[in-house]
Amino acid sequence: MLVTDLPGVKPSDIDVHFEEGELSIHGRVEPRAADAKEFLLAEYGVGDFFRTFRVSEQIDATKIHADYNSGVLTLHLPKVEAIKPRKIAVLAS
Repeated sequence: MLVTDLPGVKPSDIDVHFEEGELSIHGRVEPRAADAKEFLLAEYGVGDFFRTFRVSEQIDATKIHADYNSGVLTLHLPKVEAIKPRKIAVLAS
């Protein structure tokens, strides 16, 4: 699982892309509404957010999915079934 904070980003402004073993996340923060007030302090600015991660071959790229809730993007990266540990039954003879 990969979790990233994207404050001020609308779900429609998030692009998650997987290609050739790389997972890319791009988010755009729109400028705040212009009004006559000036900010004394701004905790974060506007602009693009972009990160790229190398993903192991143990991850099943066809099953990657994302959830976005309250400014937090969660990417679920399930392992390939063949890679997951499994219990081997011991048979008595």
